Amino acid sequence: MRRHREQRPQLIGGLLTALVLAAPAAAQGATQEGAVNDWATFRARLAGCWQAPAGSDGSLIAFRFGLDKTGAMRGNPLVTARQLTGDKETQQLYEEAAARALETCLPVPVSPSFGAILGESPIRLRFVNTKPTAAYQLNSNITIFAPE
Repeated sequence: MRRHREQRPQLIGGLLTALVLAAPAAAQGATQEGAVNDWATFRARLAGCWQAPAGSDGSLIAFRFGLDKTGAMRGNPLVTARQLTGDKETQQLYEEAAARALETCLPVPVSPSFGAILGESPIRLRFVNTKPTAAYQLNSNITIFAPE
């Protein structure tokens, strides 16, 4: 059991290594058109990139990470919580879906003013596969519920 847990961060880190290395170059090409300028729009962009796999009801995974002023990931995200349901394959698919959502969405084009905020704000992001409930959505604390 212990060995399995130690391997999980490597899975997430391995999936996102290419994202971290490629992000600065991609962010430099972002234009102001369609740039994110507030937390609500940022949340909506992240929500649009995630799809929970079938059979993962009740699962969640939480990350903490930083973005730079261009909307690109700084370093690898840290998994801060994980509650996975279903068989081992479904659990792996859930982790991969969360990593893919970050890879797909980031870097996000941001306005200079919102980029300045992002550069100073650690992001706490939870992907949750439960029915939506009132969630703590204050600035950089973000909960994304699975689409129904």
